[in-house]
Amino acid sequence: MATDVPKRNGSGIELLADPTRRRIVAALALRARRPSSLAEEIGLSRPATTRQLHLLRDAGLVRSTRSMVDRRAILFTIDPRSHGPITAWLARTEIGRPTTRTITDGRPLDP
Repeated sequence: MATDVPKRNGSGIELLADPTRRRIVAALALRARRPSSLAEEIGLSRPATTRQLHLLRDAGLVRSTRSMVDRRAILFTIDPRSHGPITAWLARTEIGRPTTRTITDGRPLDP
């Protein structure tokens, strides 16, 4: 388990140290979202969600675009250039990973 998780507020990839931002990135990894639907899904207010999205966007981790259907709507998605750094950062942590890996017969795997 990594013990050197970066600080909660920083620039760039360090922003993922915050659990709320990780939930946002995880949701955006599945598909582009409007801030309002994302806020409802993760249980935050829309202003709080929008603030987190702007921090992530300013850091280059996510990007915003206008909806092709409704040009008034803004959609957020993971910036394709950030997939590698996001994955690498998360791989250094134990976020979302089981603490013990096993094979199908229940025996633990060597780390």
